[in-house]
Amino acid sequence: MYLKALFYSKLIPILLPFIIVGCATSGSYEEQQSSKSENYLEGALALDQQKAPPNDIQSIQLHPKGQPEQAPLIELNSSQKLLLSFDYLGTQNRQFRVTVDHYDKNWNQSGIGPNTYLDSFSETTVQSSNISFGQRPSYYHVEFSFPNNELEPAVSGNYLIKVYSTDDNSPLFSMPFFVTEDEGQIETNVERLFAQRNDGRPLDQLFSTYSYPGFVEYPQFDLSMSFVQNQFWGRTKQVEFLDTITPGQLRGYIERDNAFVGNYEFKHLNLQNFNVDSEQILEYQPGVTPPKVILRRDVQNLDINPKWSEAAVAKGIPDNDRNSNYAQVEFRLQTDSSIQPSSKIYIVGHFNNWMINDLNKMSFNSETQMWTGQALIKQGSYAYKYVIVRENKVDDLALDQGFLSAEQEYLTFIYFKDPNENFDRLLKVDRIIKR
Repeated sequence: MYLKALFYSKLIPILLPFIIVGCATSGSYEEQQSSKSENYLEGALALDQQKAPPNDIQSIQLHPKGQPEQAPLIELNSSQKLLLSFDYLGTQNRQFRVTVDHYDKNWNQSGIGPNTYLDSFSETTVQSSNISFGQRPSYYHVEFSFPNNELEPAVSGNYLIKVYSTDDNSPLFSMPFFVTEDEGQIETNVERLFAQRNDGRPLDQLFSTYSYPGFVEYPQFDLSMSFVQNQFWGRTKQVEFLDTITPGQLRGYIERDNAFVGNYEFKHLNLQNFNVDSEQILEYQPGVTPPKVILRRDVQNLDINPKWSEAAVAKGIPDNDRNSNYAQVEFRLQTDSSIQPSSKIYIVGHFNNWMINDLNKMSFNSETQMWTGQALIKQGSYAYKYVIVRENKVDDLALDQGFLSAEQEYLTFIYFKDPNENFDRLLKVDRIIKR
């Protein structure tokens, strides 16, 4: 028998004496949250609470230091560090500040104040930065490592780090990260199911068993479990039914009708160099700023050379060499007659943190009968895909080929609604790769 589980700022100025051009979007995060219902996209890969950066901030990454392929997760009160890095492009002097907010398991702001979830914060400067070597456009590569004496989470849970411009207090971008207590033991298994969908795609049904610590007195009420595929935080699936019959253990799974697509697909973009004789690059135009790269066309439901099948999350890595250049990359997509020219198609990938952004919206060319779209991308290796937005819902499967087998990354999160505290503690996170 399964019992249904009950689910239940301190401002940190960081001065970045760096160079940037362009104007950031005006308004505060509070104003942005108030318009959430207008901007909400069902099925988005990124969190609705995340903010896309302006075009002059690029290559944003947040991950454990030295592990760019891993989720932005650290253990509370450990020596582990997170590394936030990004590039600023341009010539205008700007300064920036950062805030860190704590959230519950559903990504609503917690009921606790910054004095509870933060410890020892003060003004600080960015730890390191490097200017590019004469690239067009030039940029500053900035790295900020935390926790440190100025920024240190005091409790576990979900967090959002937000970067602002100090000129007009406008938000520039935000990224999620997680702090776990690493309490208890967890085992997650993935069962791949076939012949469950009309399109022939398999499903991955997840099962987890969590051995919880002794301080949990009422697991059926205070514990909850959720799953995430490929670090798509906007698509976190919470387990609705949990089994606590076995003493000391919590067991949960997702129903078949809510299971993950088992061979979720990506395309691989290799931009280590801009050679026109590569498999992907059709044309390179170095005489403009930024240089322009035109890719060979992608075709809906067809990949004549499906080589790449590794976990895409582990491959979204821009080059950090100061000799690395940016390019305005033009994507081209050929679709069948079922896709109307009025459709809203977007390019999403590691280079834009899987966010729907009008800067990466595609348009239909009636002469070539192809869709074209652009993204400013640094040299590196990335995963990407095309998605359609219909009636405020993201359809990320309509333009896939439907038969390529790919690795999938799954994360299991265990939250504890502490009866003595007014927030969701993150007790444990488990990672598994399904091949």
